Amino acid sequence: MELHIKILGILYMISGILAVFGGISILLLFAVGGILAGEVRALPLLAAMATVLGSLLLTIGIAKLICGCGLLARKKWSRVFAIIMAIIGLINIPFGTALGIYALWILFKPEAEQLLA
Repeated sequence: MELHIKILGILYMISGILAVFGGISILLLFAVGGILAGEVRALPLLAAMATVLGSLLLTIGIAKLICGCGLLARKKWSRVFAIIMAIIGLINIPFGTALGIYALWILFKPEAEQLLA
């Protein structure tokens, strides 16, 4: 069970890093794309979309990084936090769904509850 929790923590860390990278990329690319397009009317819309999507990805990515660190350190709060992140991740087809199902399968086992208590 310790191995599964370690794998889950690493997977959350990787997923978090990718989400943070994606959020930063969206923030930068939408802004640069709007400026390069030269369309004055499209710039505010692109900036608003980039801000919302980029901020959402950054927030989710940072939360996944915190969750992964907590699981690797076997913190008590990390089990509940990972369950919440797994349920939210079920929406993200196909990788988030696979990670969410794996996390729920691991975290609802009594051994995981004892290990993270």
